[in-house]
Amino acid sequence: MSHPYSMKSLPHAPGALIFTPCPGTQASDLAESLKTLKQAGAVALVTLMSDTELQENGVGELGVAARQYGLEWYQLPIEDDQAPDQTFEARLGEIRHQLDDLLASNKALAIHCKGGSGRTGLFAARLLIESGMPRREAIAWVQELRPRAIQKPAHINYINQFGED
Repeated sequence: MSHPYSMKSLPHAPGALIFTPCPGTQASDLAESLKTLKQAGAVALVTLMSDTELQENGVGELGVAARQYGLEWYQLPIEDDQAPDQTFEARLGEIRHQLDDLLASNKALAIHCKGGSGRTGLFAARLLIESGMPRREAIAWVQELRPRAIQKPAHINYINQFGED
């Protein structure tokens, strides 16, 4: 069985987002998971888990493995069920232009947390809002793929800081 994922083309840009659980934590091993995401069209992987969380899930080598499969790798840890912190915001500021360029060039960006819904959906909504999509529309777009995304109070409060309805 290959690694599970959901992919959706962006409505206002040529790229696509891939929502996925943490590679190597489902029915396929890390190598098979990364191969599946690469075959799906991913050129980069955004990891929303900390090094400790990756280690606890047996995929501490995720960044190295992603690069071996030709994927750019970005790590922006968000604590589970929490809003992003200042470290996240600073790191996103450093790489935001690269992510925007990737999506504007008809490439796919794979995003994951542990399960592929909560933090993944929150991050995807933030990307969409900052690309000009109204907040309500961005949340609905994300929830079509991940209905349980953006349900935690911390996530709702966080995303309401961005964009307009």
